[in-house]
Amino acid sequence: MKLTRLTASLIAVPLLFTAACSGSSDSDTSADSASPENTSVTVEDQFGEVTVEGTPERVVTLSVSDNDAALAVGVVPVAMAQSVVKPVMPWTEAAIDDLGGEVPPLLDFTTDVPVEEIASYDPDLILATGLAVDAGLHEQLAAIAPTLTAASVDSEDSWSQQAQRVADLFGARDEIDARIDAVQSNLEAAAQEHPELQGATYVVSLLHSPDQAGLLTGPDSATAQLLAGLGLVPSEPTEQYVAAGNDSQLSPENFNLLEADVLVGYFPNAALADAYAAMPVFTSLNVVQGGHHYLPTDEEWRAFRSTSLLSMTWLGEQLPEKIAAAVRGEA
Repeated sequence: MKLTRLTASLIAVPLLFTAACSGSSDSDTSADSASPENTSVTVEDQFGEVTVEGTPERVVTLSVSDNDAALAVGVVPVAMAQSVVKPVMPWTEAAIDDLGGEVPPLLDFTTDVPVEEIASYDPDLILATGLAVDAGLHEQLAAIAPTLTAASVDSEDSWSQQAQRVADLFGARDEIDARIDAVQSNLEAAAQEHPELQGATYVVSLLHSPDQAGLLTGPDSATAQLLAGLGLVPSEPTEQYVAAGNDSQLSPENFNLLEADVLVGYFPNAALADAYAAMPVFTSLNVVQGGHHYLPTDEEWRAFRSTSLLSMTWLGEQLPEKIAAAVRGEA
């Protein structure tokens, strides 16, 4: 999108944070959650309670969204997770620049979580809310420093929940809630600017193989929440197909389930895009022939899949006009 009328308001709120925040909190954490230097703050996660003394300064972040959660409260991590698309995502790099910092050492999770390397940075807090953490790994990490993981073992934190839980540890809940409201308000404003989005149907697909296309479905996903904020609704036949217990990996004979007012379909590489372009079963779809196939960039797709307060703000600048163009058949 480049929604010029929205960009200024989306960018303005993040500038509230130029240093580690110490505002008051109305959260359900301990009564000391205003986080003065000599108090402690407790936040619950799937393993129990996580308590930090004072305001953490040496923070290590173990997922791309955790990187963003720390930066959103004004803290540049001493080490942070490397992204799979590019080492540092554009919204993350912009936040580091805004805080006057430099990109810290990057942690590579290609194989195992590098516990010894994490310990070498002498953290006073480890953020792992966007990482799958089992009891064994949690025990190793918690022995290094207080470690905040996802709230529930059964589901991932939503982008807003993650931002709020981390903000509670830094006494910055009011400011973070204001930024979450700003993202949602600007999506609503974008929806009003593009009435063609209201009630338009969508399908989101990872086109990862000529033999299979993956569907991203379910109302609780960050992608679904983002598109719903613009007024779109999921394709009912596609949702019903997956809800009935069918595999979310579509073979070509079921590519008709990619039909919608807009297909958000991502190719991991150019070779796959070429392969699909040579498949009549794909190119003959109305959604493709009619110019309704929106192809996210690598960065946009990563923002879809690793949503955070920062990436949602960034998507608010990039997405609505592109989705609207696809609905109009101008993709």
